[in-house]
Amino acid sequence: NSTDRMINIVQDLMLLSELENSKLQLELEEVSMTELVNNILPLFTQKLKAKNIAIEVITEKDLPRIKADAFRLEQALINLIDNAVKYTETGKIIVRMALQDHFLMITVEDSGLGIPEEALSRLFERFYVVDKSRSRKQGGTGLGLSIVKHIALLHQGKVEVKSVEGKGSSFTIYLPLEQ
Repeated sequence: NSTDRMINIVQDLMLLSELENSKLQLELEEVSMTELVNNILPLFTQKLKAKNIAIEVITEKDLPRIKADAFRLEQALINLIDNAVKYTETGKIIVRMALQDHFLMITVEDSGLGIPEEALSRLFERFYVVDKSRSRKQGGTGLGLSIVKHIALLHQGKVEVKSVEGKGSSFTIYLPLEQ
């Protein structure tokens, strides 16, 4: 377990270092976020089944394609959905996609543990974990949300979190429609 955890930390650090590199070029292409989300959901089938948790995708009709790096967005959404599964014991997870102003919003919402208010401001920092003992058991590196933040920033977007302890969390990535 310790070896696997160390390998995950090194891989996440290498990814984060790459994302922070000012010379990194995104591989932009026309991306349907609905297709992208639907393509990654099968990765979570076993975990969802094991915990008896449902996942639902809710999208506005006729969402436009956006210019984005599909691989990087997959990485961000896999991190967010994986966290939602890890920290949800009952209920469900909802992935919402909608337009707001000049942004496509992708929200991953769970009915899990939630995050204490005092932790919200530090959540996207490297190695910051709310509950160290739980993170260690779950195999977390404390880098996933920092990776999500950097992927959003590389797309000239942002990520926000809302959470109520004991009621769940909601992470929203805002991606501009025009790059």
